[in-house]
Amino acid sequence: MSKIRLLPAVFSDIEGAAQWYDERGYTGLGDRFVDVFYFYLEHIQRRGKSYVRVYDEFRRVLLNPFPYATYFRYHDDLIVVSLVMHTARDPHLWRRMLRERQFKNRE
Repeated sequence: MSKIRLLPAVFSDIEGAAQWYDERGYTGLGDRFVDVFYFYLEHIQRRGKSYVRVYDEFRRVLLNPFPYATYFRYHDDLIVVSLVMHTARDPHLWRRMLRERQFKNRE
């Protein structure tokens, strides 16, 4: 099974989404969002190659039931999660952000 690495910006993506739900009075929904994200990380680790490429080498998994997507790619034997973003956002934005979020393997 491949190891997963999250780019540092992904933690901000997750925190921002969870905070958005919490600030609007959706009790517990921010925590639920975080739980769903980590559930899908396990799924990516086991079945990531089953997801079609959506941009360059990046693949996407939808975080059902939330309207968010996680973008990831394989880097040698490592799965790199690069972005978590609301699916209603402009595709040009998530493509630009994926280009900007470069992974540098420091192992």
